[in-house]
Amino acid sequence: MEDREMNYYRIKDTNMIAKGYAFTYWIYRNGEWEKDTRSMVADMIYGFDPSEPEDSPYGFGDTTIMDEIEQISYEEAMEIIRQKRY
Repeated sequence: MEDREMNYYRIKDTNMIAKGYAFTYWIYRNGEWEKDTRSMVADMIYGFDPSEPEDSPYGFGDTTIMDEIEQISYEEAMEIIRQKRY
């Protein structure tokens, strides 16, 4: 998988960079891509609210949570990584 074919994201409150493809996500930390094993990125993308009961129709689609992440271009992601000098 070519990096440019990935989707890139910026987590707004931390300015962290994430990437994903086919429902698998990675977060850039300490100079390397770490697999998002806690589903943090997917939860934000789909607006998952863990405080809702399991059978609640409001467990997904919470726009407040979805607003915490934005899709950006490969170039924007690389520029943010360069600026942080990991």
